[in-house]
Amino acid sequence: METFTVTDFRSRTKTMHSPRHENEGGHHGGGDMGLIRSFVEAVKARDKNVLGEDTGVDDAVLAHLVVFAAEKSRREGIVVDVNEFERELKRNMAL
Repeated sequence: METFTVTDFRSRTKTMHSPRHENEGGHHGGGDMGLIRSFVEAVKARDKNVLGEDTGVDDAVLAHLVVFAAEKSRREGIVVDVNEFERELKRNMAL
């Protein structure tokens, strides 16, 4: 990705961003490289606690759920209640 646009729906303004390339610490604001460094440190130390306490699967699922709800909000132009969104997903998965 060379550029992306962030739209502020309240002010109806758009801002163009040009992320740095990965070798410059780009993508996810340099977070990818930070995750890799933390993972390598945890492996070297043989200690998963180096990654922190809040790095479990539950947290990852919740983070993705919030992102999917935000995408639904963006696409449909509505406010999405994340808790209701989760309940709806669970109901649909049970079918």
